Amino acid sequence: MRKVIRHIGLIIYFHVPKSGLDIMKLDELVNKYYKCLNDNDLYIWNYISNHRKECENLAIDQLAYKCNVSRTTILRFAQKLSLKGYGELKVYLKLDNERTKENVNNLEAVCDTYNEVIKNIKDKDCTDIFKVIDKAKTLYVYGIGMIQSSIKKEIKRTFLAAGKVFYDLSGYTEANALVDIAKEDDVFIIISMSGENQFILDFAKNLKIRNVPIISITKLKENSLAKISDYSLYTYTVLIPKIFNDVDFESLTCYFILIEILFLKYMEYQTQKKKKEEQNEIRSID
Repeated sequence: MRKVIRHIGLIIYFHVPKSGLDIMKLDELVNKYYKCLNDNDLYIWNYISNHRKECENLAIDQLAYKCNVSRTTILRFAQKLSLKGYGELKVYLKLDNERTKENVNNLEAVCDTYNEVIKNIKDKDCTDIFKVIDKAKTLYVYGIGMIQSSIKKEIKRTFLAAGKVFYDLSGYTEANALVDIAKEDDVFIIISMSGENQFILDFAKNLKIRNVPIISITKLKENSLAKISDYSLYTYTVLIPKIFNDVDFESLTCYFILIEILFLKYMEYQTQKKKKEEQNEIRSID
């Protein structure tokens, strides 16, 4: 979509994303390119992350002054996130801010969140994730807590229909025992809402030392587990404060939506893979 600005007889065209749902959030970009960021970049991101609304309206020189870096450093930070420049960084920030505006209609907020999860996982290229799952000799799913337990059961139940057996790891003792025998041809799906549980982070780091592939499922925000993981899947939750008897309600259905669509995409991947194998077999006979 092209946006037009008319100013003193000039017409300026520039491209903006069609929808906030069509692009990654800034947190996701930071997770994806975290290894490319230096200390200055992380300081810039920390300032932006803590002053999102303010930074939406700052010129590049103003942000550089507040972060005590050069405007070139700000520009390089944006480029390291695969953005064309500071202008595009501000567009992403504006869209992020629009997404997080408080919605007084709880029903609409929850439904919008469902739609966003569906859109993001539907459009995500999961080919590499499916390849590593197919190559794995043993598949594990790990998470700590009651909610994570339900999500693990859903992964096991869903993928069993495709002949993929995930072994459910629970607690600390079992994880510590297994990490010593984990191999490169194993795959771990690790579930953590915050992505900051210290035991899980230590567990993931030990797996990385052994070159064991990790697929993380976390909330969409900058988090340590996503940075460690080889592949990251994100979901969203909606917190509705004091919905009944001063008890907060957090909708977690998005995790199950994510798993179901991921499974459907996996089945589609298998179908296409089988077609290609059949075509190659026919060509070899000819």
